[in-house]
Amino acid sequence: MSGYAPGSSSGGMSPGDGQTTKVSVSAARLSPKDREVLCHVFCKCRSIGVATQAGRIQRQRCVEQRLDFANDVSKDGTGVPTEYRPEQPYDMTEEPPAPIMDYDDPLEPHSSVRQWIRDVWPSKGKQYQSGDVRRPDVVIVNDPSQPPVQSNIKTVVEMKFPGDRYRPDQEDDYIEIAGSPAKFAHLGVTECGCGDDDGQKKTAPSRQPAPQSDLDELYGGGSVSPGGPPLPPMPPTPAPAW
Repeated sequence: MSGYAPGSSSGGMSPGDGQTTKVSVSAARLSPKDREVLCHVFCKCRSIGVATQAGRIQRQRCVEQRLDFANDVSKDGTGVPTEYRPEQPYDMTEEPPAPIMDYDDPLEPHSSVRQWIRDVWPSKGKQYQSGDVRRPDVVIVNDPSQPPVQSNIKTVVEMKFPGDRYRPDQEDDYIEIAGSPAKFAHLGVTECGCGDDDGQKKTAPSRQPAPQSDLDELYGGGSVSPGGPPLPPMPPTPAPAW
């Protein structure tokens, strides 16, 4: 693929308007720029989320869509995405865990993890089990022109909105993906300081049911219906020259 080489120009995402807040030990592992960028997205998605036709509010999908939008803008301008990779799946049966990428584009996650499992799992000679594939909310890479393998991971970030809980072994698996506890960070309302008033006025109560299976969890607890309301438009901005 063009641009898939060390030293290629790297994209970026401009930080948004953040608020000063007390930072947890975990969140302090993020650089000021990374924390500002991700907390801006977190607070926006806490307020609005993404609604499905069934009436479910999916805030994780909102995060994914906003970061994907920034990645598309960056790829148009620089040839590579930003350093922020949302919902990147990993094969936990590999050592270290291996990113599951598109067959034709090593910088894009596979478009269908379900299909990837159907294609690949029979050759492993074992039955798929819960936790064999994990998908962190955001993986921050050092070099956006390279795949998100462990040696290129700067930080694995898990965002938890009000009411969200860690599933069994989830945090341990994310640390395994990152390669070190020092490369794992948790972000929530406390870490981002979104503002209680704003959240209470605009945040709809989460009506997303518990996932029916491990694969449902991989897909965010249910698919977004094509007719669901889109994200409010975000004006495209040139990628900063970091």
